[in-house]
Amino acid sequence: MLNGKTAIITGASGSGMGRSIALTMAREGFAIVVNYLKNIKSADEIATYIEDRGGKAMTVQSNIFIKEECEKLVGDTIDFFGRIDVCIIGPGANWNPESLSDLNSIKAIQDINQETTPVYNLLPLLLKNMEKRSWGRIIGIASNMDIPSPSYSYNAAKIARIETLKLAVSEAWKKGVTINIIAPGPVDEIPSFKTACDYCDHIEEWNGRKKVTPQDIAEGVAFLCSDSGKYITGCILPYQF
Repeated sequence: MLNGKTAIITGASGSGMGRSIALTMAREGFAIVVNYLKNIKSADEIATYIEDRGGKAMTVQSNIFIKEECEKLVGDTIDFFGRIDVCIIGPGANWNPESLSDLNSIKAIQDINQETTPVYNLLPLLLKNMEKRSWGRIIGIASNMDIPSPSYSYNAAKIARIETLKLAVSEAWKKGVTINIIAPGPVDEIPSFKTACDYCDHIEEWNGRKKVTPQDIAEGVAFLCSDSGKYITGCILPYQF
């Protein structure tokens, strides 16, 4: 059953967390904006699946590292659905696992830019719409820094995203908006679209899983966007791996 709210899922057209989050938020009754950069076929597949099951969905191509394209993403969403209630900020840094002695400063700085730029691009646009209803959920996908990766620049970039979001928590809360962070470690993709859908429906294979999957991340997002999570803000939700 639709709940009247709309969720933008950035980077939703791959085989990882974004796709599972889009499917799960649709399951929870949200109208879904499937944001993609290049993979229109996958984006259309997700949107069609959601609509075939009685949900609402649209696809929007935009590069969230570019300010003007974020404006297009937000504008298209408002034009089509009239509102934005949730935004999941997913895409971020590249994987550059060089040692400190081999650190490429240009790539390291680019990693930090890629983690923070989507936040800077989207936050003002989202808050302006969400504060009209004094309700909103903004969730950034980062990393579990209690178990840091082997990559110095990647870790530094993820910390930058985490702190950028945390510093916005107080002001956003005054507008009725929560800001939280999902912090997984390495999460394998789900190659099959059917398997991703089955996991979303919690079939037997999901119940027998042995490690964190994109669906586990999606369930955390769904909880933070539910009424049960209305007073949770500034949270860093970690996943073991």
